[in-house]
Amino acid sequence: MIRVTWTGAAGLQFETGQQTILIDPYHTRVGIFHTLTRVILPDEAAISTHLPDMEQIDAIVVSHTHSDHALDVPYIAGHCDCTVVGSASLNTLMELNGLPNRVRVCSGGETVPLGESAAVTMVPTAHGLVAMGKVPFPGEIGTDSCLPMRASGYRVGTVFAPKLVIHGKTFIHVGSANFIDAEMAGHTCDVLFLCVPGWKKRQGYPRRLIERVRPQTVVLFHHDDFSKPHIKGTRTRSLPFTDIKGMVKTIERNFPELRVMVPDVYDTLEF
Repeated sequence: MIRVTWTGAAGLQFETGQQTILIDPYHTRVGIFHTLTRVILPDEAAISTHLPDMEQIDAIVVSHTHSDHALDVPYIAGHCDCTVVGSASLNTLMELNGLPNRVRVCSGGETVPLGESAAVTMVPTAHGLVAMGKVPFPGEIGTDSCLPMRASGYRVGTVFAPKLVIHGKTFIHVGSANFIDAEMAGHTCDVLFLCVPGWKKRQGYPRRLIERVRPQTVVLFHHDDFSKPHIKGTRTRSLPFTDIKGMVKTIERNFPELRVMVPDVYDTLEF
């Protein structure tokens, strides 16, 4: 049994009883005004509350280096001897935090073993056009950057759709509402996690992507308002104008055989 917890934004926590693997862990949830006007820092108390056993984490995989995907990663990685997989920008971010040589740097297409029973393939993809039809904060995190920095310093870097295989079960994580059709060719999965915001801005998303990877289950995530704290057990406050219901109807109309799930933050799904 594989337990997958949506931890907010694009964060997923995979647990098998023998392994804990994180993708895009983000618990800090910086307020929108703070994000726009000040430097940002990991909320160590929030991270420790939600990850009380950081030393037990086996791997962290990062899809791209915007702050809501990568801000908390150096703090978490600094508290465990885990494998870290991501882009050159993530490597730079780790070095700026005094953690050199910790990242298995990928440019796209690499498969990285994560212990005896898991591996991740870093499938190249594209970021959603969510900022007035453009990718926010394009480019790489600069080696001349100084911490702490504003959200604008957390450049997107190379963008991946990690394909995680655990005990023979395959999961694809699409942390931004976009994809590269040719790069997805040949990749299939049992469970597809799909970012919701911006889903109408990419032609063929999600229909063409689902046709490519042929999942049995689709899980819609990254629709929460991650600029506000979330209390476990409460209903998730979604970002405005996401039209989750419309996305669900679109998927169900085109793929009536699929199971479509819309969890709340901190819900745990079993596969």
